[in-house]
Amino acid sequence: MLVDEMATTKIRLWIYDFYVNCTQHHCLLACLHRVFLKNHPWNSQKLVVLKFSKHLSYVNVDTSTIEGIERCKRLGLTSSGIADVIVTSLFHEAASMFTPRNRGRMFALFRHPIERAVSLFHFVQDTHWRNKQTFQQDLADLTIEDYFRGGIAENNWMTRFLTGELIKGELDEYDLDLAKEILRRKCLIGLLKEKGESFARVETYFGWHLKSEADRECHEKKLDWLWPLKHRHEDVQEGTELWDLIMRQNVYDVQLYEYAQLLFKEQAQFFQSDIR
Repeated sequence: MLVDEMATTKIRLWIYDFYVNCTQHHCLLACLHRVFLKNHPWNSQKLVVLKFSKHLSYVNVDTSTIEGIERCKRLGLTSSGIADVIVTSLFHEAASMFTPRNRGRMFALFRHPIERAVSLFHFVQDTHWRNKQTFQQDLADLTIEDYFRGGIAENNWMTRFLTGELIKGELDEYDLDLAKEILRRKCLIGLLKEKGESFARVETYFGWHLKSEADRECHEKKLDWLWPLKHRHEDVQEGTELWDLIMRQNVYDVQLYEYAQLLFKEQAQFFQSDIR
């Protein structure tokens, strides 16, 4: 059961999608005043909270790399109580920071894998491949169809990160079943299409509260219309050739997403009473 696997330390173990991730960050940082760990440079031999503004606080560690996670372990991050949320795509490596005494809680906001893949392509192309400082001629004018035909697109990204099979050729049903079991036992599920309910569950579960009317207005804006770093692009319609191209690269992730939707419904029962 989800609740049986949880303890006192708050943790988020991976970034599911850049767009979703930025939305979560801003709601938690700007509106709920949480202290984050992510990918900030470090050159200190002690843990320090870096305040970038009234609402933005980060710890001076980099959890986007194995080296950074090892540093967190050496400095006793999880026992320090200095941070509220840890963000990383290195699920298994980050899990090693925790112990039976200092355990973690995992939560994630899920987006449909095809929507995620399309959004990522357009974001990277516009902000990196077409950017003057990071311009790449061969990719700047690449069509999304050729991107997914060419074998350079993501392949079942979430299933791979959950199972640790980042370099495995073809995934199989065992990998999918393992990823499902990790979500069932370890993860508080949120859905982008149910973002209001999802954030309400996260806030209830962790005991996070909006402190003022200004915080409530901030929260409403971030969730409902003023989404940070929102990147607009045309949607891909189900049944089209492009949809099928992307689906072939994300068959297991789509099944995992469907399972996450089922878990989201099942976990509603945890919020009928105080689960903290």
